Amino acid sequence: MSEKPSRAELIALCEAAIVPEERWCDRDSAGAQKQIGEVWALLRAGCAFEFKDDMEREGTWWITVTYRGFGAFDWDGLAERDLFYIPTPQRLARTEGRDWY
Repeated sequence: MSEKPSRAELIALCEAAIVPEERWCDRDSAGAQKQIGEVWALLRAGCAFEFKDDMEREGTWWITVTYRGFGAFDWDGLAERDLFYIPTPQRLARTEGRDWY
């Protein structure tokens, strides 16, 4: 298991994981790009996050982000939680600027 990256490092990885559309090579590439943008925004906003127990698998870090969504304002203050995946620096390096998904 790799050492856990900081919030700043995760944000930088999200930014590095954005790939131009002409370099997408998988049917799920668009979805991966959209989710990396969402986790980037939540991390930049300062939302709480935690790593999954088996945080690294196949060059991917899995994190759960907790944030004040719809429920926080309308359902007795319930926070929302979503699971996201972020490519590791090693995975991004292997792709040489191509689609990492």
